[in-house]
Amino acid sequence: MTQCSSVVPENRDVNEAEFRAAMLSGLARCSNTTATKRSLAAAMDLSSKGLENIQMRGAMPGPKRLWDATTACPHALDDIARLYGFELVRSIEPTGTAEHGTLPIATLLAQIAEAEAPGSDGGTVKTHKELIAMEQHLLRVHALTGQWLKEIADHRAPTGLRSIHN
Repeated sequence: MTQCSSVVPENRDVNEAEFRAAMLSGLARCSNTTATKRSLAAAMDLSSKGLENIQMRGAMPGPKRLWDATTACPHALDDIARLYGFELVRSIEPTGTAEHGTLPIATLLAQIAEAEAPGSDGGTVKTHKELIAMEQHLLRVHALTGQWLKEIADHRAPTGLRSIHN
């Protein structure tokens, strides 16, 4: 394939076998335990047998099912993206240090304490301006705690205990 300009990198021609191998690699990485396999199958709207058909026989799921896999495992399509020279990044994702939880939670708590201080703009009531200033940290903490709730649900799945937050 010819390159259109010196600025745009050349597109890589990916064949079906390479695509299938990358897809299977990503799905295998996301379903290495019984609990994660169930979670992945559910996210893709498949039975365990349907997911097994993909993984063991190389059946090709539709694009929606592949994208749905990212709800159970955000890195499910990373191998495919790399084949094409791309990297998939969630639009609301904690930064490297934020993944541990302490920094985004502490930052948000400090912002809340400041907004609720009697001497703040709205007194003890948060103003729209103060809430908007917290938005980025609220989204990070929301994504982080959502991931923790998902992990809890995944750990409960094999025992039959279910979280009300599924």
